[in-house]
Amino acid sequence: MAHKFLVVDDESSIRELFTDLLTKDKHEVTGASSAEEGWAIFEKGDFNVVLLDIKLPGASGFDLLQKIKTAKPNTIVIMITGFGYDDSLINKCKDLGCSGYIGKNMPVSQIMNNIKLFINAAKEKQIRSA
Repeated sequence: MAHKFLVVDDESSIRELFTDLLTKDKHEVTGASSAEEGWAIFEKGDFNVVLLDIKLPGASGFDLLQKIKTAKPNTIVIMITGFGYDDSLINKCKDLGCSGYIGKNMPVSQIMNNIKLFINAAKEKQIRSA
C-alpha cells in the first residue's frame, strides 16, 4: 500500500535519500527543511506518515512532533537522527507519540525495513484502539 510521506530534515542529502527510496517504493513524498516549513506543508496536506529529524534549525523535531500529534493523532511519525541509538531520546520520542526511531547511519535496507515495521505496528495499534 502506498503512503503519503512528509520528510522533514535540514540536510538536503538526507531528504533526497529518503525521497528516492520511498518514491522507488511507490510512495508519494514531500520534503521540508525545517519544523516551521514542515508544519506549513503538513497543515495543507493529507500525510499519513512523517519522517522527522530530531535536530532542526529553529523549532526542534520534538516541537513539531507534538503539534502533529495534537492536530492529527493518527499520523504515523518516525523520528530520524544522526545521534545513533540513545535510550533517553527513544523514550522521549515514544512518550510524545512517535511510532519509531531510525538512525541516519543505518544501512538503507534496514532503514526501509524499519519504516515498514513501524507503519505496520502503528496501524495494528490503531486497529486495536478503535
